[in-house]
Amino acid sequence: MTQTTQNEHTLFFPLKGLSRDESIFSNKAKGVFRKKYEPIFKPIINKQLAVNTYYQNDLIAPANTLISIDLLKIFDEFKINFRVNIKSITHEQRDHAFDAALSQLITRKKKFLDSIQPADIPKIQDSAKAFIMATLNNKNIPLFQDHYAEVKGYLEFASDVITSDEKYIGIAAALKEVVENEKKEFHLGEDETGETIIHIFKTAWLSLILAKELGFLSQKDYKTLSIICIGHDGGKALMPREIIYKKSRLTQLESDIMKSHVLFSYILASNNQQNLDFESFAMALHHIKENKRLADSYSIANDTAISFYEYLTDDAKVKFDQVYQYTKPFYRMISIADSFEAISAERVYKKASTIGKTLEIMRKINTEQEYFFEPYLEAFFRFILKKFLPRNLKFNITDEILETMPSSELADDHRKNEIQQKYQGVIVQPCKSLDDHLQCLIYDTTNRQIEHRVSIPPLVFLDHMYIK
Repeated sequence: MTQTTQNEHTLFFPLKGLSRDESIFSNKAKGVFRKKYEPIFKPIINKQLAVNTYYQNDLIAPANTLISIDLLKIFDEFKINFRVNIKSITHEQRDHAFDAALSQLITRKKKFLDSIQPADIPKIQDSAKAFIMATLNNKNIPLFQDHYAEVKGYLEFASDVITSDEKYIGIAAALKEVVENEKKEFHLGEDETGETIIHIFKTAWLSLILAKELGFLSQKDYKTLSIICIGHDGGKALMPREIIYKKSRLTQLESDIMKSHVLFSYILASNNQQNLDFESFAMALHHIKENKRLADSYSIANDTAISFYEYLTDDAKVKFDQVYQYTKPFYRMISIADSFEAISAERVYKKASTIGKTLEIMRKINTEQEYFFEPYLEAFFRFILKKFLPRNLKFNITDEILETMPSSELADDHRKNEIQQKYQGVIVQPCKSLDDHLQCLIYDTTNRQIEHRVSIPPLVFLDHMYIK
């Protein structure tokens, strides 16, 4: 391991510096440290983890978790770098720091809304509509290929509403602000679109298709869902750029600040809580988890682990309480679509995950912590499997496919190479869940003769596919 480093507030432990076979433990089962590591790690037992700590895209432990032997075993096994607070941070200190940050954001929100002059509204609306339509017309987003006309129609409707109705001027201005910020941040050309806008539209597309899979929404509901999707991340326009575009994982305080974007999406969509419409409330609910006690469940509702309900006006609280129960289908769909897009996409702080890895993560966290509404998640998985692994999809014979074939066919490397060069596969029976198997045929491309019938787990394919 490279030298443990220290700054004013934290100690840094770079376990990635260890070789794969090297361990900080002499007896991991009993939690006994190797002698040279004991003086380093024993003193940090029961100290607080400084930042949210991940392995790939899985959250291993949130900030302020107490360091234990069991947690160190996980860090050691996967060679995860981590930081530890030198001094423990109390809940009061965390709350004070967050309140101060939120106060600054509220001031920024006021300045942002006050800067929108009546004479500037048509220009803001035209600008917002121009890039929304440019994004919708961008056929380079593969997800827009299927159901393109139908989805585009709903999102064009939402675009027209948000960029023509002055009650949504806050969202229109926010989207314009995000576009301009990302052009500067990522040095984008005039026709290029930044990651936040792409995220918004992919989330909208996925939400609408999930709604179609579920099949119970009215045409009015589809339009409502489209408006909610377009505006759901508008509050990110007010987030500090050093946080929203940070190229590394967020600290606990930074993560808490980012969570407040749901509050500001509502405030912007409601024109500073003047227009108390169903859509403006629903925009602030897309991070609600089915298990509302989870730290990652946050919204303007008063029953989530992190609640911004206290920032609603008295009139808004009354109206919100009246409509809250009707928002469930909308925020449940957007939550699934939003999470899938966020995990599968590349960000400034992480690489993209494959479709297979993304689905595995979502299934795992739902099994362990009840993030998503299970019937909707199952429908979403069915859609992804149907879209990416349809009947008659042809595929090459990879090493993983070879493992599904009879061992008698794989006598030696020469035979394996021959099969990979001459044979091809095709899906003849799709599957509806990750636990099912695809029924496939393996055939000789020279004479079209069927050689084998094999059952292949969908993750064999999905673990190599990405959302582009």
